[in-house]
Parts: sequence; C-alpha cells; structure tokens
Amino acid sequence: MKDLFLIEPNKEYQKSFENYALAYRKINDEHYFNKYKRALENFQDYLKDLPQGEVITSTFWLIDKKEVVGVVRIRHQEIECAGHIGYDISPDCRNRGYGFQILKLALEKAIKIGIEEVILTCNIDNIASKKIIEKNKGKLLGTIFDEEENEYMYKFSIILTTN
Repeated sequence: MKDLFLIEPNKEYQKSFENYALAYRKINDEHYFNKYKRALENFQDYLKDLPQGEVITSTFWLIDKKEVVGVVRIRHQEIECAGHIGYDISPDCRNRGYGFQILKLALEKAIKIGIEEVILTCNIDNIASKKIIEKNKGKLLGTIFDEEENEYMYKFSIILTTN
C-alpha cells in the first residue's frame, strides 16, 4: 500500500483502465460501467472529454503496481447530495484498504485546490463507505434525502488543515 499514488487519467494506463471498466460489467454494475464504457469505445475521446458535471472537477486514478484500482473525482465546489469528492474502487480490488487510501490522497489534493471543508455523502446502506469516511476523520452532519436517486444519504464534513 505504500506505493499508491493518484495520477491524472492518461494513455499510459489505457489497458489497465479498460480492465477497470470491464470489472463493473462483469458484476452487472450498470451505473459505473456506463460511466466508464466510453473509454472502451474511444479512449482518446474519453480522456479529452472527461465528464465535468455542474462544477469544475479534477479526476484522478489510484495506481497500485501500474494498475488502476480506483477513480476519484474532486469537485471544486460542493454539489448538493454529492459533496466534493466521489470515488469508486474496482470490484476486483475491494476490501483491501484502497477506499481509505484513495480518500486520504484525495483530501491532500483538495487542500491544494483550496478546499478547507470537504463535504462527502454516501448511501446509508453503504457501510464500507461510511467507515472509510469516518476513518478519514469525517464527522457525521446528518441524513439527507437525494430526490434524484430516491435514496437517503449520510452527509459528512472533514475539516482540512495544511499542517
């Protein structure tokens, strides 16, 4: 785990990222597969047109031993019901500590972006994500309802310090 790092999406990791996307298809996770399938169709276009959403978003891949094991999106402004940071770990790499590490590294990037208080959300049924956020010093602010996704979410805050 000591050699993990975040990198901006790039051609060097194309094959690994394609395998990452296919791991979601293998478990029939349409949400994440649909998010990444454009990379399988035209990788250059995928890199050029990384989804931005409503606010400026920085996307990074979590790399371990030259393999993409996770993706994190850092939104430069909070999005209602989504917060500042969203991440996912390959289904093939879950329950190995990557979730904690990707959020920890993303918080370091958030400091550089200038975010002082990171807001995070997770589905109330996502116990693993809740634990990851809490382990990264997330303080539970309460429960919110995401009308678009029709689900209840936990909302957390992490105060960032530069020391």
